[in-house]
Amino acid sequence: MRKNIILSFVLLLVIVLFTACGTDQKENPPAPDGPYSFFDASTPLKITKPSVDGNGTIIGGDYNITVRLLEFDLAKQGESIQMKPFSTTYGFVTDTVVVTDKNGEAKFIYNAPTGSDYNDIIGQDITVQAVYLDSLVIGTTTATTGPTKPNILLTQDFVLQFR
Repeated sequence: MRKNIILSFVLLLVIVLFTACGTDQKENPPAPDGPYSFFDASTPLKITKPSVDGNGTIIGGDYNITVRLLEFDLAKQGESIQMKPFSTTYGFVTDTVVVTDKNGEAKFIYNAPTGSDYNDIIGQDITVQAVYLDSLVIGTTTATTGPTKPNILLTQDFVLQFR
């Protein structure tokens, strides 16, 4: 009788172990194609309606959208990260191009819409995207074809949740 209880317990333990190992539902991010990667992105970002004080000054509404740029898993300083344009219905970023600091961090200041503009988008989620471009082809032109298409080395999506 005692032997059956021990065997039943071991069988239950094995079933639980195999079931737990096979239920990983989290999607892994795609592996980078080169030496660069984005890390520690501030997404999703919950955006709430800014308030206005008695003097008409907007309180709140500014959010930091951050991401770190790595090269071979080490911080990449002094590189330009650009935020792709998006509809101003959803707010705006103060500077669309920022430079990574000594920790490889790029910080965009996002400004949420105010008043009735915010009420029109409450409950929605949008995705905005930052890109890291190959600096060797930015702003170059050729005599026959005109501007050279930039080479996007890396992209990072940020989800803004208006709640």
